[in-house]
Amino acid sequence: MKLSVAMCTYNGDKFIASQLSSILEQTIPVDEIVICDDGSNDKTLEIISRIQQENPNKINLFRNPVNLGSTKNFEKAIDLCSGDYIFLADQDDIWKKDKVQKILDVFDQNPNAEGVFSNADLIDENSNLISSMTIWDTVFFLEKELPKPIDFFNVVSKNGNIVTGATLCIRKHVKDFITNFKDDVLHDEKIATLLILRKSLYYSSENLISYRIHNKQQVGMKNMYKLVHKNRMKRIILDLEKPSSFLEYRHLSKKKYLKFHKSKKYQKFNSIKIDIQDLITKSHTEFHDLNIKMKLKFPIRYRFVMISDRLLGKRKK
Repeated sequence: MKLSVAMCTYNGDKFIASQLSSILEQTIPVDEIVICDDGSNDKTLEIISRIQQENPNKINLFRNPVNLGSTKNFEKAIDLCSGDYIFLADQDDIWKKDKVQKILDVFDQNPNAEGVFSNADLIDENSNLISSMTIWDTVFFLEKELPKPIDFFNVVSKNGNIVTGATLCIRKHVKDFITNFKDDVLHDEKIATLLILRKSLYYSSENLISYRIHNKQQVGMKNMYKLVHKNRMKRIILDLEKPSSFLEYRHLSKKKYLKFHKSKKYQKFNSIKIDIQDLITKSHTEFHDLNIKMKLKFPIRYRFVMISDRLLGKRKK
């Protein structure tokens, strides 16, 4: 069994050394770390080269001749990995020492798993623990409250992506159907959605990395403390609470339409293992039934927004 790490770097000289150290010090050693640098002009490459010399035959560094952006760069890094399992890694986090072991345990316990993600601690720029929440709190993955088995498509399509790529590991063959990332969809969202539709996405609820929050990261938990105020609406769209006001019904209606629209988007993918037509039908029924309830409870406002949607060409069936 060969273990690979796919990492993308760009001007990460402040944190890259500690991240590489945490990966190299795993209780189950990785066999290769594939790093694709996207044109760093700080000391990132110098630091990587030094660590590369200290760990011969372990780190493979590729320098992009042009800036690809994070999504395409991760596609390249994943494609260059040769391991049976490919762990995705950001340049600025810190792995717990047993991350690899704990993720492989989930794969061993679930033979049909093609991808496994986890929860994560949050740390600040100085590596201080932000103890008030985890990364799942920031994306409203309310795992403890959701009915099991979790309907991941329902969660992701209405709530947004909950799978942080920095916690994700995939099997080698997953590369066959996740390439050609589009710039408008982040790599972790596309991978997660396809694995969900293949019924092969699993998770560990343990915090297996420390995810760093800082001003220079490209994608992160911006203004994370403001997310607390969204809790009521998130619980409604996750079917953990019922809507009461017209605005809550309207918001849920938009999310149910989004679920319907996303299910239609994937009907041409031949790697999907669920009944996509059944999902499309059920999603449309959910959207339709909620609108009927909203119409009966708020007839005047419902009629007004329907006319508005029609005029603006929104939420066409």
